[in-house]
Order: sequence, then structure tokens, then C-alpha cells
Amino acid sequence: MSASDTEQSHQEKQEKNAGSTGIVTTLSLHSSWKAKLSQQEQYALSFMAQELAPLEAGNISLAGTSIVPHDAGVEVTAFVRNSTDRPILLREMTLVVLFGDQQLFTRQTFDLGEVGEIPPRSARPWSFVFAREHFLQLDILLTNWKIAFELAQKKMVLPSQLELEESWIKALTDEQKNSLIELAKNLPALKEGEVNFQSMQLHRAEDGAIHVMLLIRNGSAQSLSFEQLPLALYDATGDKVAEGAFQLNLTVNANTSKPWMFIYPPEMIQKAEPDFSGWKVGLPQGS
Repeated sequence: MSASDTEQSHQEKQEKNAGSTGIVTTLSLHSSWKAKLSQQEQYALSFMAQELAPLEAGNISLAGTSIVPHDAGVEVTAFVRNSTDRPILLREMTLVVLFGDQQLFTRQTFDLGEVGEIPPRSARPWSFVFAREHFLQLDILLTNWKIAFELAQKKMVLPSQLELEESWIKALTDEQKNSLIELAKNLPALKEGEVNFQSMQLHRAEDGAIHVMLLIRNGSAQSLSFEQLPLALYDATGDKVAEGAFQLNLTVNANTSKPWMFIYPPEMIQKAEPDFSGWKVGLPQGS
């Protein structure tokens, strides 16, 4: 398993895209690292620390920089970042390595007390060796990876049961129904209580209206009823193509997925020539 330079810096680049305000953490080296690194290597680490995306004040975070094979498994190097106004000394904690669409590759507990006291507003590099025995998946390409603290996380649920309105049951062929069932089963799990709108199909009608099929996934333990739902359609460039408030009489039962068609008539369309090589539907993000 290996990762290119681009893959190795993926986590920092993702953080940068989240915004540019916050606390800039500067390099802090443990005495053991100072002893083994040259001045040039220390300078390079200082530059990397300065280039990390600013953190919101009061956070403790991990920013992975490299993942390489190790005799025991894989070695992950990351900055342990402290954006608080006081030094911190961490204790035993469980770390996870995720890849792709937030899939879990491995988890392992480390004594972070070995990292030492991390000064305020600083980033300390450290290497973590994840043993092969803890790997949950083998023979994979670790792209879009990141390292993170495993905090008290919500249970993951998979609303794999597909629910169809009677009109859909009559209109769809058995092949279409089976395709929807397989899609619902194979989508990533949701956090407990999460509701997700999965984009499925899009086509433009002869009258210029845009028809969008979404799979509404209910990961909560209770049924959800929708009477009015504001939804915006975005194209591959991120431009808003259409927006509307849909009047519905729709119920999605607990731990189920239900497909629904949303139609944007021409008067709702805001972009004449959208790029539908990629698209998504979600809650409007400002006007």
C-alpha cells in the first residue's frame, strides 16, 4: 500500500477548502524529533505546519501528512494540533484511519502522552504505526485518506429497506424495482438519526422542466413526514441551477429509504445552460 504526494496531503487540502479564518498553529517539536531532524527538515515541517488550514479556537485536531508501508503494518505521520490558549497533554486515545467515502480502514489505541505537552496554538508532528492485525480491509488503495480521533460516535445505521408508494409499484418494472433495492442496500451507512437525500436520476423534459429523482434515506428511529421541502439543484460547477419549495404529502418510515421525483418547472430554473456532468440536490445555500 502506498500513497502519492497528492494523496498524502489530501487531508490538509480538504481542511483548507473549509475556510481561511481561525487559529494558525505553528510548529512545535518534541525533543526526540529535534535531535534526529536536520535544520532543513525542521524548516520543511515548519512550512507544512504554517500551511495547514486554520482551526476554530478551542480545538484539538489531527492532520495527516503521509502514510507509508511499515514492517508491522502502516506508518502514519500527522500533526497533532492544539488551537486552545493553554498547553495540553493527551492520554490514551483510539485513532482511526479512513479512506474513500469515509470507510474505516483500521483503528488502534495509542498512548498520546508520549507526544508530550503540546503548547498553545501549535502543531506537533508524530508518527503512529498501525499494526496489520488491526486492519479491517486488505489489498486496497488508500486514496482520500485521513487520520482522526475516534470520539464517542453515534451508531451507524443502514436504512436498506426500500419503501415504494403504490403509484411507483405500478409504474416500475421488476428490473427497476430490483435496481432500486440494490442501490438502497449498497449506499454508505448513515449516522443514527441522520436523514440523507441521495441523488439518483436527472433528465430534462421537452417543456424545459428538470425532473430529479432522489432517494430519501431515513436513519432515525421514527417516521418522518414532509409537507414542504425547499430544495436547490446544483450543477458540476457548483452553480445553482434551480430552486423551489415543494409541497408534499410524504412520509418516510423509520430505517427506510423512499424514492421521490421532484420537478423544477421552467420558471424555477436560474441557469440556462447547466453542466450536468455532475450534480446534486440539497437545502438552498443562500440566494
